[in-house]
Amino acid sequence: MSTIMQWVHLIAAVVGLGGMGFLLLVLIPSLGVLDMEQREAISKAVTGRFRWISWSAIILLVLSGLYNIRRYYWEEPWGPAWKLLALKILLSFALFGIVFGLTIPLKIFERMRARRQTWLLVAFIVGVVVVLISAYLRRG
Repeated sequence: MSTIMQWVHLIAAVVGLGGMGFLLLVLIPSLGVLDMEQREAISKAVTGRFRWISWSAIILLVLSGLYNIRRYYWEEPWGPAWKLLALKILLSFALFGIVFGLTIPLKIFERMRARRQTWLLVAFIVGVVVVLISAYLRRG
């Protein structure tokens, strides 16, 4: 079961981070060739689809992450591994907050969505840092 949960965790991270990378590095820069109406239509369609993919990835990451913590860290004494794990969790929740702000169609997040590319870049960088911390923890 633990191998399956590690795979679930890894696949959810790859799908979520890969999706953000695609949006940031491919889709958004390519929208410039479209007129404003087409840009808005495709942005709305992509955001709607990516919302469910990203939220599903977040749910899978939280559930598999809790399982993995219980399986691999619960009995460990407080030390460097727990400190890095705590940082990873904190950064992950910051990342989840950015994703929710960019994908929840509420008026309160309009200013954030108006700067979508900037926030997506921040989320992508935070996601890469989380992956680097994860890789370091797995080697320890």
